Amino acid sequence: MHTFLRVLSLSIVILSASVMGAYAQSSNSSSKADVVITEFSDYQCPACAYYHPIVEKLKQELGSKVAVEYRYFPLNSHQFAALAARAAEAARNQGKFKAMHDMLFENQDSWSSSGNPQSVFVGYAKELGLDLDQFKNDLNSGETQKTVMEQKQEGVNMGVNSTPSFFINGIQVQQLPRNYEQFKSLVESQMPEDT
Repeated sequence: MHTFLRVLSLSIVILSASVMGAYAQSSNSSSKADVVITEFSDYQCPACAYYHPIVEKLKQELGSKVAVEYRYFPLNSHQFAALAARAAEAARNQGKFKAMHDMLFENQDSWSSSGNPQSVFVGYAKELGLDLDQFKNDLNSGETQKTVMEQKQEGVNMGVNSTPSFFINGIQVQQLPRNYEQFKSLVESQMPEDT
């Protein structure tokens, strides 16, 4: 039984690493990064908003040594999370994912308590100079919905059941770091010795 569990555990790690490798290849991140952080997150999740500036600071401070892959994981308990993820994806279609991503987290309290966040998201799109007709069409398209739900399903397949969930080089972080210093230390522990 012990051997079976060890083999099963190793199989899960290998599967996770291969899935994460596929994500890294399909995104805009640097393939030369020493560490790839994959974050499964929910735009309406307060804990995810807490980690947003921490992850941004890691990217800024560690530069090309770290690549961050963001994956949608809208929780069913958050009424507008899937809509927010679709807004980010619709902005990605016009090259403005990062700007919309930042706006969604930075203004989380405002849009998540509004009665009509879709109109708020359209306002963000206007502020970013997006083509509003395309943004609205993409926001509500089946393809955008499919992208969001496929990323969520990938997370489910990898054992994600809460947000935020982080993977470092394909291995799930079991205990979230409490602050920037702990997160940076965790990331640096995964870098090659000569870095």
